[in-house]
Amino acid sequence: MVITEFLKIASRTTGDILGHSGEIARNYVLPPGYEAGADRPWWRRPGLGIMYQIETRPGTDWGRDYEEFNRSMTGADGEIAFDGPFCRPEEWVDLSLRACVDYHQMELKWHDGICYFDTALTEWKTPEDYAARFSSASRKAGIPFMFYYSSVFDHNPQFDPIQPSRRKTMSFIGYRQQYVDYLRAQYREIMEKYNPDGMWIDWYWTDDATDATIELFRREYPDTVLAFNVSNFYPTAHRRLDYTSGEAHSLDGPYVKLVKVGDDITPVFTSCWKWASMARRLFAPCWELIAPVGKWWQDPSLRDDPNDLVRMTAITLASGGLFMVGATSRMDGTIFQDQVTQLEILGDWYGPRKHLFSESVPARYGRREPPGVRVSPGSFRTIACEQGNDILLHLINMEASTKPVIVELRGKRWEKVREALLEPEGTRVDVRREHGFAGITITPDHSDPVDTIVRLRY
Repeated sequence: MVITEFLKIASRTTGDILGHSGEIARNYVLPPGYEAGADRPWWRRPGLGIMYQIETRPGTDWGRDYEEFNRSMTGADGEIAFDGPFCRPEEWVDLSLRACVDYHQMELKWHDGICYFDTALTEWKTPEDYAARFSSASRKAGIPFMFYYSSVFDHNPQFDPIQPSRRKTMSFIGYRQQYVDYLRAQYREIMEKYNPDGMWIDWYWTDDATDATIELFRREYPDTVLAFNVSNFYPTAHRRLDYTSGEAHSLDGPYVKLVKVGDDITPVFTSCWKWASMARRLFAPCWELIAPVGKWWQDPSLRDDPNDLVRMTAITLASGGLFMVGATSRMDGTIFQDQVTQLEILGDWYGPRKHLFSESVPARYGRREPPGVRVSPGSFRTIACEQGNDILLHLINMEASTKPVIVELRGKRWEKVREALLEPEGTRVDVRREHGFAGITITPDHSDPVDTIVRLRY
């Protein structure tokens, strides 16, 4: 079943790409332009977000056995006997403020089908309306908020008669008309009760649920921001959605690797550096990358280098995208302490630099790194942005080097650079002219362990 479904998505993706090969080829030569201006809505600017995940239960993971799971959640009377995970929306919103996010979202219905909102369409729901609390706290904090909703899998036992596979997570119920009708009715409940700024749907697929979702929101709720997971990889999705999304789990490495998840072998999108570079060049604005706060979605512990997640944020935002990180809650609704620590590290770094990303757009160049820019040590990666008349050169410290950073600017684009400042402090550094190029040296005490941002003025 899993192999068949991945063949379907591979076929659809291949057809989508081939059908838009001319556009893709043009973008390789001259990447798409990004809208500038401080008045852009939040989802059309580079920004940082958090997804609050509530699907974790002891002894279970993404590839759980749903016949066993549903029995554990059902009482002797056959009704739901909900015993967690619980939610603490107000604490989550406070954590978002400390992380200086630009938007955030809460999982309203994951693949287990349990609804964390007040719905009249099923008893498979929490006793408390957590969506109302998250909405209220987000509005009070002034944070744009979205709801995550799983449309492709749903193991609510009321759908057992039409469930393609009752045991496996990957049971593609989105093809069933009865389920599509349920989606439409739940979307209307969510919008009328909570009016979120956006809906984030998991995931873009070759099923009726995807088409029905897009059609309903475009017709009935056109002002609601609509995004789908995995949609980055479909050229047509960029025309249908407000922004597209896709996963990138680590700082670098291959584009994709195969990972065993439960009994399945699943392709996992890996390198943030590679996917963000490709997105800047090929994906029409706007787009998003997502990654877990911890080592993996089911491993909430700190990454080996906590600054790697900060580097991933810098890479994605400097490339013009949104970056959303998944924070995992315990059964009582508290976020794992390692993840709180990681998000506070991220917020301390991002807060003073937010305007350097949100008020910029990527410069238009067709390579991974801007032409004419050479950086030593070679472990640094470079991204160029435009902010007004200035160029912001992001020097991403991929391997936590502590050596002096030497930048050479060669070619016509850089001939008239007259001044260089280190942001966000505004420290001036000398621009020397020699042998037909401009040179800048940044001493270790002035370089950032994550992203040294050099403002170049003409």
